[in-house]
Amino acid sequence: MINVLISPLFLILLHLLVLTIINSNGVNNKYKANKNRIYLKKLGKLIKKSYLSNFNHNFNSFSNSLNYNIHYKWNKNRSNNINKFYNNWAHYDSKMSNDFSYSPNKGGNKVYNKYNNIMEKTKCVNHLNFLFINYFNFKYLKKYIFKKSELLCNKKELFFHKSYKKYYSKLFNKRKESLYNSQNLLRENKEDSCIACNNEKNINSLFKLKHEEELNDEKKNIDLYIDQINSFLNVEEYKDIYDKEVYNEIIKLYVEKKIPENYEKIYFSEDVKKSVIFDMDKYDDTEFEKILEEEFKNNGVFINNIDKKYYSKENILRIKKILNYLPLLKLINNPSDLKKLKGKYLPLLAHELKIFLFFVINITGGHFSSSLGLLEIQLLLLYIFNQPVDDVVYDIGHQSYIHKILTGRKFLFSSLRKKNGISGYLSIFESVYDKFGAGHSSTSLSAIQGFYESDWQVNDKEKQKKKKEENHNDGATSVSFEKKLHNNGDNCNMTNMLCEMDLRRNNSDDLNKFHIAAIGDGGLTGGMALEALNYISFLNSKVLIIYNDNGEVSLPTNTLSISGVRPIGSISDHLHSFVTNKIKNKDNSSNIKENNIFENLNYDYIGLIDGNNINEVYKVLNDIKKKKIKKSTILHVHTRKSNKFIDLKSPISKMHFVKKNEIFSFDLNLLSDNNKENYMMRNTKTCNTEEKNEDIKKNYETCYKEKEKLLGEMNNEVIKEDNIEYDDIEYEEMFDKRTFTDIYTEEMLKYLKKDQNIIFISPAMLGGSGLVKIGQVYPKNVYDVGISEQHAATFSAAMAMNKKLKIYLCIYSTFLQRAYDQIIHDINLQKIPLKVVLGRSGLVGEDGATHQGIYDLTYLGALKNAYIISPSNSVDLKKTLKFSYLNNDCSMFIRLPKLNTLNNNYLTKFLNIDVQKEEDDDISNFIGKARIIKMSYHNYNNTKKKKVIIFNMGSMLYNVVNALKEIEKDKNFLKLFSFSIVDMIFLNPLDKNIIDYVVKENKHHCLITYEDNVIGGFSTHFNNYLVGNNYINKYNLFVHNIYLPNEPIECASHKDQQIALKIDKYNLAKRIKSYLKDNLT
Repeated sequence: MINVLISPLFLILLHLLVLTIINSNGVNNKYKANKNRIYLKKLGKLIKKSYLSNFNHNFNSFSNSLNYNIHYKWNKNRSNNINKFYNNWAHYDSKMSNDFSYSPNKGGNKVYNKYNNIMEKTKCVNHLNFLFINYFNFKYLKKYIFKKSELLCNKKELFFHKSYKKYYSKLFNKRKESLYNSQNLLRENKEDSCIACNNEKNINSLFKLKHEEELNDEKKNIDLYIDQINSFLNVEEYKDIYDKEVYNEIIKLYVEKKIPENYEKIYFSEDVKKSVIFDMDKYDDTEFEKILEEEFKNNGVFINNIDKKYYSKENILRIKKILNYLPLLKLINNPSDLKKLKGKYLPLLAHELKIFLFFVINITGGHFSSSLGLLEIQLLLLYIFNQPVDDVVYDIGHQSYIHKILTGRKFLFSSLRKKNGISGYLSIFESVYDKFGAGHSSTSLSAIQGFYESDWQVNDKEKQKKKKEENHNDGATSVSFEKKLHNNGDNCNMTNMLCEMDLRRNNSDDLNKFHIAAIGDGGLTGGMALEALNYISFLNSKVLIIYNDNGEVSLPTNTLSISGVRPIGSISDHLHSFVTNKIKNKDNSSNIKENNIFENLNYDYIGLIDGNNINEVYKVLNDIKKKKIKKSTILHVHTRKSNKFIDLKSPISKMHFVKKNEIFSFDLNLLSDNNKENYMMRNTKTCNTEEKNEDIKKNYETCYKEKEKLLGEMNNEVIKEDNIEYDDIEYEEMFDKRTFTDIYTEEMLKYLKKDQNIIFISPAMLGGSGLVKIGQVYPKNVYDVGISEQHAATFSAAMAMNKKLKIYLCIYSTFLQRAYDQIIHDINLQKIPLKVVLGRSGLVGEDGATHQGIYDLTYLGALKNAYIISPSNSVDLKKTLKFSYLNNDCSMFIRLPKLNTLNNNYLTKFLNIDVQKEEDDDISNFIGKARIIKMSYHNYNNTKKKKVIIFNMGSMLYNVVNALKEIEKDKNFLKLFSFSIVDMIFLNPLDKNIIDYVVKENKHHCLITYEDNVIGGFSTHFNNYLVGNNYINKYNLFVHNIYLPNEPIECASHKDQQIALKIDKYNLAKRIKSYLKDNLT
């Protein structure tokens, strides 16, 4: 028993003694260790199940150098420092042939002497079974011996010295800070299998590149990176896809890098106009940038929105150095150049685009696999169709990098996702080829239908005009109705509108252009995409939808939902269910499959085709272009969002987005041309001449240049403050029989008589939005998209981009909340001149809490590029509508309350409005300006009266006027205060001039705001302006905000709701008096 116990113990002690000798002969001081040297020990026979073997059997021969893919610097002159136990290691020079095979027992010294003149050698190590250690202080290894039971180290585990911490992330392309700590020199990484790299073919050149910075005598170049990318792309796969000629050309150009001198004549059918970059050395910096800017503009790029530093010679030289390996892409600057490429060589360009994508996205970071998956589709849409005349929209836009590269922006890719650079998504401010900006999913179908319908409307109007000229027949045609349809509670006769839709379904259009949207299976699960899918088929909008089926309906995080399965919607399951079904091949142009979801929606269905096979996609798209489409059409393509490299590299995220240097580490200095002038030392001042669309009009800036004169005239003519005699008026007596919506309908019918390019869109609320009468007379001008608020917003936005049309989206305030993302993302960010008419803003009476329109000033107030207008009377409403008709600069939001308008008697007597005169006035004095209802001119030093002004926003101005009438009944109170009233009308732009006037010049002491909105609306913007200018402290102001409570407001009449909320005239008067007494007396 004792002998049995002693034997293993003796072996361990003996082994420790040997290791001590090894350590003493090696490096004794960790601080003096040469960090360029790693000591290697093979574990093949070192480890046994119950004992440590004799060292004489440790060092077997290894051959086939391609399998040894970890390279470390080793200096032959310092070989004496290497432990004598490693003298028999084979040393392999990277310059030796791949057939080199060496056994240390056969002629090892002979091979070594053959290369003894080479100062720097590379030691290759099989990554399957080696232990990497620097023997600085071996006492820390003891605990591992005993903790590993019977094993010193499992061959699938890696020990890594902390001195090489900086190389860890380079080896594994990820950080593992926990691998090291200050206590232990050696730490164990159980997660990575002994430098387990994803692809044995990849790690060789990658790791060598990591250490090129240490090899100062070695010439640096990017050949190895190109080779690496080729290995990622697995060029051998092309054998099964393309014919022998194309495959051989790919090998010759991109693997062997043999580019023919006359390659342009070989691959292109016509001469391509070369970019200025080919002659950039002829120009100084200023001349070069000027010529390049003109080139960008000719290619449809809005270059004034891009910082000049991104197309300086320095950055262009870097991109050019990459393009030197990509001869076809180097010549192609726009779709016109692309079309000159011979069709059979499109696979070559596709391969170049993959290399460029790998290279550039690794440098800048960005979305990766989505662009790789849709590469062939983007390439062919530009090659076959006539963009930008043909409308092509990509869902989200993160997959559109190929589209950007081929539309004049390849030289700008160093600026991707950077300040004042090119966007990571599509942007209408970046290129004429980016037809609709995006960033959020599921918008593309709504947008493409909007483009189609706007073109259809313009074309139809032109045909009608031509027909009228031929027939000399003017005026609107009356239509008789056969039956009535129920719509939103209104008995509306809609037969004529439905007849128009039936005619459209059966008639072909003559637009002579294509409307194409590309959307993925993930985007198609979005609610608004399904809304659009339904409405496109309903109208038979002749659009081509490319359904990109890559099997990734969401980011593949492998996360389970509450049901225990991945969170994939039933619609996606249905779509995928028919992908695997048999397809009936009927002709070259289409593969028709029966009874799928698209055909059930009355679409023509083409599919399923391989979206990454450029020949197959070319054939189908070219047939579509020649034969055109007869109805709404789905082209179903299957693409691969990844390849073997991506699957191994990042099996969870599929490399959806890569960070800088995530694919491989890269030093930008490799792209610098050291033989040229150092452009980094340029002292020329760059300037950002960002060209912006025209901002919101600033007519109101001169509003009060003569304010004293103007207000004085108003005081003499209208207001006799000391002798105010208001007659009491009952609530019902203030209002006209017409509602705000009625006024809106009447006015728009007037405009339609002279201009039928006005289009109205509503999500199933034609009756409540005042569109029924318009639809009866102009059925082609009204769209009811159904209960599809999101689709309605984006569909309207896309139509509004056609400057020949004036688009009005008519929607309830409460329902616009459903489309808030579209308001920001699709309308406001793109500065689209859409007119949004918000019905039922403010309190809605009997409709109750679910329909209150009391939040719109809050959620719309965040918008910058928009007019937000809240007229309180019919005169200002008519001016607002006139302004909306004339304005084509940016979006506009018009609030219409669920109220009758104030009658002319009230307007004249209490609001001091000359109805007839003001309706005929020019609106230039209306835009962005408040309306002064009453202004106090008392001199406080003389009268000792403190001035109080009430700023109104919204429909309840009459409450302010009537409340003030109640206050003025208290004669004693009037001895202390004088009052002013201003109706602000515009939330954006806020009339700051009137605020400045009453604070700085007219010296009001107390400012009160009143609005038909909850907190966060007008009062917030008002207070922010005061605080921002330090008015409250500087002028010792008292500010009081009155707004609706932030709580549910249940059903009641409009009048009863005001009383319950204490905002009616009586309660408002009490609240104002109470505040003034408590604070200003």
